[in-house]
Amino acid sequence: NGTICKAVEQKMLRHGVVGACAALRPALPVAAQRLPSAMVTGDRNISVKLLRLRLASVKSIQRITKTMKMVAAAKLKGFQSRMFAARPLGESMNNMVKEIPPPPEGEEKDLKYMLVPITSDRGLCGGVNGTICKAVKAMVPNLPDDSEIFMIGIKGEAILKRTHGHKIVRIVTDCYKNPTSFALASEIVEEIVSLKYDKAAIFYNRFQSAIAYETMCEEIESADLMLERIATFTEKYEFEDEFTEQSCMQDMMAFCLASKIYSRLLEGATSEVSARMQAMENATKNCGEMIDKLTITMNKARQAVITQELGEIVSGAAAVEAG
Repeated sequence: NGTICKAVEQKMLRHGVVGACAALRPALPVAAQRLPSAMVTGDRNISVKLLRLRLASVKSIQRITKTMKMVAAAKLKGFQSRMFAARPLGESMNNMVKEIPPPPEGEEKDLKYMLVPITSDRGLCGGVNGTICKAVKAMVPNLPDDSEIFMIGIKGEAILKRTHGHKIVRIVTDCYKNPTSFALASEIVEEIVSLKYDKAAIFYNRFQSAIAYETMCEEIESADLMLERIATFTEKYEFEDEFTEQSCMQDMMAFCLASKIYSRLLEGATSEVSARMQAMENATKNCGEMIDKLTITMNKARQAVITQELGEIVSGAAAVEAG
């Protein structure tokens, strides 16, 4: 009992309740008997423990998002240099295709479209993939039923699978593991051409700045559809025979499509990295705000527990003194 008395006195002194120690001395034997059943089980501290665990998890997430932002910022410069180097190639193909006469009015009806959305293989990059898929969904109702989708990137397939899964004929993934090359774009074009279409529509995000991009759609006709109109374009060139002319024109249109795919892949990859950098920066700021709020809430809960324990001690001392 003497040991319990000394412990209680020290606790009272720590909480500033000096006068209650003397009042509790006569009741110490009874208190010693009730002490095991009156011990705090920890239920009152559960909210503080949960808040402390949640605060630690948010801090961990903040470290991850901050690291991902730094990694994206380091990669952005390399992607930008490759993208700016390839952009003139895609623009020159546009100038070449413009020299081919347009189709007569009314001929574009009931054409088989091949939609080529260029999306990413990884998430956490804002609305980069959502805007591409939204543009595809807006265009599909205006096309014939036999139109198909050639998907580049696994994230776009996850978004379009529920509504347009029956139109997806091919999915190309892992385009960004290694630096994007023209050889990869050529392989993609070979698969697109083998599926037989009349017009291809390429959906991609055009990089504008580190915080902005624009979703665009470019259409290019197949060589078979332009076979008759290409003759006007080839009049200023000399070929050995008609077969050589047709073969060269088909190769030229495949090269145009490969150049566009290559350039647009780099545009999409650069837009993805810049969007991820911006998204991770916003996530880091949100984590900081959440940490501040959780810290205030945890301090309030901890103060409430201390106040409650102090009140119980004072109430017990007053009850013993009154008895």
